[in-house]
Amino acid sequence: MVYDKQTLYKWHANNLVSPSERISDADKKPVGDFHFFNNQWILINRNLPDMMDVTEKKTVAIGEYVPLTEGRQILLDKGQGGRLVVVQLVNN
Repeated sequence: MVYDKQTLYKWHANNLVSPSERISDADKKPVGDFHFFNNQWILINRNLPDMMDVTEKKTVAIGEYVPLTEGRQILLDKGQGGRLVVVQLVNN
């Protein structure tokens, strides 16, 4: 579940990184954020060099965004431990 202006960190993009007191300063910086913009949810890539919209088969460059639509698949990190997001929209 996400909310407007929620941030995404390295440990959300890769399961081999864990949020602990030993994490590097670089890994403490946000790598993405979610926004409700122009009546749609989007994910902005702030610092994920491998981010890819698997559904559209295209790279999402740093500074670009991808709309969050039902069933869309977004790869956050191509490396070992990288996570794949599968979007599910729910109205409440």
